[in-house]
Amino acid sequence: MKKILIIVDEADLRKLLTDYFKINGYFVMTGKNGNEALRQIENQPDLVLLDINMPIKKKSVSMKMKNCNFLKLVVITAMLSTLLACSHGNIGSKTNAAQQGDTKSILGYYDKDQVSQSSLTKYSNYLNQVATDTFNVDSQGNVVGNVPTAAVAFANSKQISIYACLSNYGQDDFDPDLSHAVVSDAMVKRKTIKNILATVKNNGYSGINIDFESVLATDRDNFSTFIQEVANTMQAEGFKTIVSVPAKLKDDPNDGWGYAYDYHSLGQNADVIQVMTYDQYGPWTTQGPVAGIDWTEQSIQYAVSVISPSKVNVGLAAYGYDWNTTTHKKEDNKQVAWKDIPDLLASTGTTAQKDASSSSSFITYQAADGSNHAVWFEDTLSIQEKAHLAAKYSLNGVSVWALGMEDESFWQAIQAGFRN
Repeated sequence: MKKILIIVDEADLRKLLTDYFKINGYFVMTGKNGNEALRQIENQPDLVLLDINMPIKKKSVSMKMKNCNFLKLVVITAMLSTLLACSHGNIGSKTNAAQQGDTKSILGYYDKDQVSQSSLTKYSNYLNQVATDTFNVDSQGNVVGNVPTAAVAFANSKQISIYACLSNYGQDDFDPDLSHAVVSDAMVKRKTIKNILATVKNNGYSGINIDFESVLATDRDNFSTFIQEVANTMQAEGFKTIVSVPAKLKDDPNDGWGYAYDYHSLGQNADVIQVMTYDQYGPWTTQGPVAGIDWTEQSIQYAVSVISPSKVNVGLAAYGYDWNTTTHKKEDNKQVAWKDIPDLLASTGTTAQKDASSSSSFITYQAADGSNHAVWFEDTLSIQEKAHLAAKYSLNGVSVWALGMEDESFWQAIQAGFRN
């Protein structure tokens, strides 16, 4: 499939061109300014359409585009826009059907109210499920947090299934003592399940997403029983249960992070197992891919060996990490949103490199304070490859962390991965 990059600042024209070239078999990447296009040109499109009326103001951007010998530039004129507009009706109807494609689940996690709400409304056509990560459990079995009423109302108005995501997040991290209190004490467990049902039932949710992380390995059986009882309660009331689990390559009793999650048992009871195939490396580790395609596929291969593939979601990260390789201190490392990568490339004057085995992009740069940095991040092709695993292994779909970190090119890459 040929790749085309469309750089147009006018939204209607950009959509028109996108629709036209999708129908004609292109993998379409877009940008509304030259800065956004920086990330896309690293993927070496076969053709670039550039709006003649849209000046690329930043010198660093224009220089990079001129220095890319592989770029084939076509200038968009008003005449081309007019000709395409003549067939706009036919394009629109075909694109809606194409976007629906197959029935894969596309679950987006709603994190911070303002940015997540904006992303939800802007990209709702790409989503069919949302989970609001706005609830925690306490040691007494209370569900604490808030209902983002605008998100719930909007999702229901668009027929997007929306889930309450419940975690065991404590003061500053996931708390194994909280999850232990819930899954090991019969009284606390009953109260938690009762409160979960009330939260879902009284607030317009479609079900629950249990996201208990850092669960003690000794709580493996207790956690499985807890999920079975949650799922039974939800099912009896017509609601669904999603369980988020860490990615792993095998069921290893010596794995302190992943052994608590009995994939087989959880998969028998939950409706969806959301495999968190991200954070392969993070601020707490040395530098490396956020989610290499090799590691991601091996994780999914293990998951489908013990869980029905139709219940499995592959996780996609809409972010990267920036490591300070001078200080090597965890607190000096930071997360970088997908949508902020073009600005980082431009401000550092760097060009992304590709790690072959992980299919992950990375850069190195020196900050103003003299410290050296390494940044690993996803790009449109790596997201497309991971989304394709949903088709390759007949999975339920994909899950995205998190709404508000991405831009439209991220969702377009998912759609392309489903098709190809």
